[in-house]
This record gives sequence, structure tokens and C-alpha cells, in this order.
Amino acid sequence: MSGVEITIEKLDKSFGTLQVLENIDLHVGAGEFLAIVGKSGCGKSTLLRTIAGLESVSGGDISFNSIPVKGVQDTTRMMFQDARLLPWKDVLTNVRVGNSDRAKAEAALSNVGLLDKSDEWPGVLSGGQKQRVSLARALAGDPKLILFDEPLGALDALTRIEMQQLIEELWKQQGFTSILVTHDVGEAIILADRVILIEDGGIALDVRVDLPRPRARDSKFTEYETMILDRILEKKGGESA
Repeated sequence: MSGVEITIEKLDKSFGTLQVLENIDLHVGAGEFLAIVGKSGCGKSTLLRTIAGLESVSGGDISFNSIPVKGVQDTTRMMFQDARLLPWKDVLTNVRVGNSDRAKAEAALSNVGLLDKSDEWPGVLSGGQKQRVSLARALAGDPKLILFDEPLGALDALTRIEMQQLIEELWKQQGFTSILVTHDVGEAIILADRVILIEDGGIALDVRVDLPRPRARDSKFTEYETMILDRILEKKGGESA
């Protein structure tokens, strides 16, 4: 499997008179892992939703592999903070939603370590297990692009680390393009090849993370984290001045 190449040119997005994104230019290489950070309300989730095709653009273009796209694409999958499982269907059936092939669903559950939970109801699963099922559902669709909208934000610290490791492992194995929206700058650096910062509806910072994998929270890691956090705090300080 290979990931999709994404090109965004002069993208604008407004809700009525409110301009949320303005003149966004962004290129994401096939198989790249991009993280998007920024304070609440900056437009990062809106950007993710436009890439997913869940929001129409007000201006500009989005292309996958140099082909202009509109709307949801068959090879794109998205994970949210809420696993969004159907409580009246068992785990395997939830994974098969949108992916009717049973063998692919079982293989995806095996990849996330939950094949033994196939017959369980979502209500008996932990938060981390529910997100693993959500990830399996995404993987069962043979995605070329997975979009992550704060999928680990509600998990406890240890479960979050386990999910970060699982996502990284599967991304390296399967080669799909990944875009992660997160409030956690450390998480962005742990997972991503690049981190972009959204401010005032535009890209304020674009940092390539040149660290070996798996990543340790060493002095070089701290340098990246401090650089991005300082830029965010500098902007906040300017707004309150």
C-alpha cells in the first residue's frame, strides 16, 4: 500500500462572515506523517475536515496525486476523539461498517491486537480499546490517507503512549499518509515527520522533525518542543498585550 500525495493551493474557508482559513498552501508527500498544532479555534480541525471532504472549501483547490478532489474519497479514513462505535453492534460488525469484507476486518482487528474481542459489545471495552476498534475500522478500508482529529485526547497517559506506538508502527508497516491534529506538541513531535502551526487561519510555522525513530524525549526532542511552544506562547502573549 502507498500513501496519497496531497497538494493544497490558496485554500480559503469561511463560515458566513467568519474567515477561518485563508490562502493555505501545503504539500504533503505520499506516506508522510504531518501533525497540525495550534490553539483552540485556530482552524486546524477545519483544515482537516476540508482535506477529508467533510467541509467544502470557500476558495482554492485540494488535489490527491495531482488530481483535483471534492467530497469524501474512498481511500480516505478519519479517526475522532470519540470512537463513534455503534453500541448495538459487536466489535467485528463495527469494523465492517463501510468495509464489508470480513477477512479484512478480522485482519485489521488482529493488527490492533483485538481479534479476541470480535464478539464483544462496545460498552464493555475500555477507552483505549474503543479507539483501537476505530483504528481497525479505518485500516480495514485499505486507506491511502488516515486523518486523526485528536483521537487520543481523552485517553489516560499510559494508554495514550501505547496508542501512539501502535499508530506509528502501523503507519511504518502500511505506508499510508497520515495527518494528525493535536493540542499536544510533544505528541506531534513523537509521531510526525513535520509539524505545522496554524495561527490566524494561516500556516505560521512549518518544522521538519529530523529525529530517529522510535523517538526519545532527549535534549534534541526538547529543542523542537520548546521552539514550537515558544512560538505559540509568543503569539498568545502578543494578543494579551
